[in-house]
Amino acid sequence: MSWLFSLFLGSAVAIGATLIHQTLPPFGLILALISTATAIWWLGRLYGKRIYKFLALIAWIIVIARAGTFGVGQELLIQGDNVGSSLLLFGFIFGVFAAVRKP
Repeated sequence: MSWLFSLFLGSAVAIGATLIHQTLPPFGLILALISTATAIWWLGRLYGKRIYKFLALIAWIIVIARAGTFGVGQELLIQGDNVGSSLLLFGFIFGVFAAVRKP
């Protein structure tokens, strides 16, 4: 059940980051990055294993990758501007750093 919660939390944080990152730049982006790193780090504290942090990171990457590609109606949730590119790059970096830290 803990692996399912990890996947759910990772995807929920990614959805929140996708929706908040364009709000009042750069504060929305900073909030999205901090919440991503904090949620992934917290899973390690909760369960005591890194595997759950990596599961959350994988779920985060899947949702962010889908939000950054064109949908059926040619819409994008993560634009290719500075804020969107920063979310993709720094969000991945923050997530990896949070996942590899000791729980």
